[in-house]
Formats: sequence, structure tokens, C-alpha cells
Amino acid sequence: MARLGREELEALRRLRSLISELTPEEHKVFSYIWDNISVGELLFEKDMVHIHGIRKPYLVAMRLRERGLIERGEGCYNLARWLRRLRMKVGRFEELLRVLERPLATL
Repeated sequence: MARLGREELEALRRLRSLISELTPEEHKVFSYIWDNISVGELLFEKDMVHIHGIRKPYLVAMRLRERGLIERGEGCYNLARWLRRLRMKVGRFEELLRVLERPLATL
């Protein structure tokens, strides 16, 4: 993982708080969008229902949009702009979880 700047550390602090409040379904959806950055709406709904067992993924996505974690584009869902720089530096969701476990002062 690349060294994090001040902006990324602020985003990480905010994200740590938001992730701790997610339901299990919201966690699955957010991790999927974090890893993919942008995904078409039809593929998103298909994957969420058939792979992850989420019955109404559009409702979960709506809650994540309300929290500012994802955005809805034209026919797609995207990782929120304020998170994209952090995503590029941290990488996949598993790595993000490892980073969130560490004290921010060590990053």
C-alpha cells in the first residue's frame, strides 16, 4: 500500500466510523462496490441477489447513497468520489479492512 496523505487519512477516519455502522447487507454491497469502483445497475442487482443473497439490493444501495458511500450514475453505481483516491492507494476491500484495524498514526 502506498503512503497515505492527509486527505486520505481524513477519508480513512470518516470511513472507519461509517463502516462500523453498516448492517451485514450494507457491508456486502459496499465491499462489492469498493472492489469494483463502478458497476452497471443490472449486473449489480444480479450479483447481489444470486451471489450474495441480498433480496432487495436497490434498497441497500439507496441506504449507502444516503450515507455518502456510493453514488448512482446513469445506469450504474459508483464508489463515492471522496473515496476513490483512497481506493487507489489502499486496494481491495480485504486490504482496507486490514488498514482500518491499524492505528491511523502508523499509516
